[in-house]
Amino acid sequence: MRLLAVVYLFLTWICLASTAAFATPVIFKPSDIVFQPAPGFPKGAQIVLLRGDLSKPELYTIRFKLPAGFTILSHWHDKDEELTVLSGAVNVGTGDKVDKSASIALAAGGYQIVPAMAHHYVWTSEDTVFQLDGMGPRTTTFVNPDEWAKLIKNSNQ
Repeated sequence: MRLLAVVYLFLTWICLASTAAFATPVIFKPSDIVFQPAPGFPKGAQIVLLRGDLSKPELYTIRFKLPAGFTILSHWHDKDEELTVLSGAVNVGTGDKVDKSASIALAAGGYQIVPAMAHHYVWTSEDTVFQLDGMGPRTTTFVNPDEWAKLIKNSNQ
């Protein structure tokens, strides 16, 4: 019994010590959050990575800032993704093609869980900021990559 108590105390100490090493909060004031042009997206999309490394198996948090009239064509990810609208409104839909009449508008405070492999799209009718949370490594595969490449090319002309 005494040995069990010693083992328990030792394991508790190890757990507390390892937790303490990661217990420092990370804080971003609004002035600390600086959006940059989103690579691989048409002109106008901006992004900031708040947490994680998108190429590693770890949690990530990304914020997107999109102007009114922006569309992200149908695509999918190999892991679940969570979307939270912070300001403005984002219209979300599922399927292989954007169908604005079948999409659902999510205003600030709205939340969506997109399961892995689900074909989905978003578009904005006003300037919008939303946050994506998930587990890396993060991959995005467009249903029609040629159409997406054309949008990027045309936005830079």
